[in-house]
Amino acid sequence: MTISDQIKNLIRKGREDGYILKSELDKHISSFSLVDQNYIKNTIEGFKIQIVNTEVDYDELKYLSGQDAIDFLQNLSDGKYSAFKKDEEENNH
Repeated sequence: MTISDQIKNLIRKGREDGYILKSELDKHISSFSLVDQNYIKNTIEGFKIQIVNTEVDYDELKYLSGQDAIDFLQNLSDGKYSAFKKDEEENNH
């Protein structure tokens, strides 16, 4: 398997898991120039895949946005507040 195929497989796994271990990535790209290594890392992060030192460092909420973020925050609420909700009056207009 070529280095390119190995990197593609690593990215596929990263998309499933949400992260790639830095040590695993470095193993595949260490022979590349620093410019190429940075390009690959930036591309991976552009796919919203985190590059982490350990699995514990993975933050599943890092890229949460939009309605998913609103739903998550509302689930944290004790129900006394109605942040991020449209007023009933606005919905009727």
